[in-house]
Amino acid sequence: MKIHFTKALLIAVLLIIAGQALAQHKGKINVGGDVDKFYPVVFRDGNFWNHLPTVLQIGRSDTHENGPTRGSVIAKFTFHSIAWGHGSSFVDCDIHQYRFGYVFHPMIAAYKDVTVESETFEFVLWLRGNTSYTYNCDVAQSPKVYDNVQYQLPYVEPTNKLHSFRTTVDQKLNYNGKTINGTLYAMGTNNNYLESRLGIGTLTPTERLEVKGKIRAQEIKVEASNWPDYVFKEDYDLMSLEETHQYIKQNGHLPDVPTANDVEQEGISLGEMNKLLLKKIEELTLHLIELKAHVIENDAKKSLE
Repeated sequence: MKIHFTKALLIAVLLIIAGQALAQHKGKINVGGDVDKFYPVVFRDGNFWNHLPTVLQIGRSDTHENGPTRGSVIAKFTFHSIAWGHGSSFVDCDIHQYRFGYVFHPMIAAYKDVTVESETFEFVLWLRGNTSYTYNCDVAQSPKVYDNVQYQLPYVEPTNKLHSFRTTVDQKLNYNGKTINGTLYAMGTNNNYLESRLGIGTLTPTERLEVKGKIRAQEIKVEASNWPDYVFKEDYDLMSLEETHQYIKQNGHLPDVPTANDVEQEGISLGEMNKLLLKKIEELTLHLIELKAHVIENDAKKSLE
């Protein structure tokens, strides 16, 4: 009987420990201040000495809580503090925020690990003011809201750097999607798909793929149509060399070719420019053929003299 009791007690203790490890800590945050500002709210990396990342979730599902179409957000932050720079620190986040038509109403404007030179384990989110949120975390939290109501602004980092409210979203915050702190390897053998634009070195791409910097490739294949073989057709209206000469004198560039200013402002389309260059080569070839014919004709006339 005593052995069975000991086993039961041990199992109970293990279940309690496991339950505490898996426990979720939930609470409500009421951020005061103005609705058009974002205020610093301080959380802690409570899992640092558990040798685990802390997982913090911020949510508000009711778009109309605190006012009509105020906004909603479901966000998850997984982080491990820098704490003087131990090497395995990171912040990964997944944020999905309210969108009214094509206009975003973000609830989160920025985040920051402020432990570069400290072991306070503080992690700061800037949340929209005059708005309520629910948080859920795998460790206990006591959020400090710096809205001049609960705590006075500015929030002071351990390095004495001051932080007030924000009025804009951090340019590097992916306010509607995933952000990872490390590199990304996609090891699957199936196709990967991107619906929208991709920027490399730029946060505001205007094309499907935009790269700020150099590109190295073994081969680039550009699809093209209306290839300029039409230059060799009998009915092609070839500009004479004299007409070309006058055009260059007047405009400072070849016909159909963009100006230097146009290229500096707009860039060039690789496919269109290749077609244009080939067209000019073909026109030049026709002029050379015509010139050769004149040379042969003149030589023949001289031989008869």
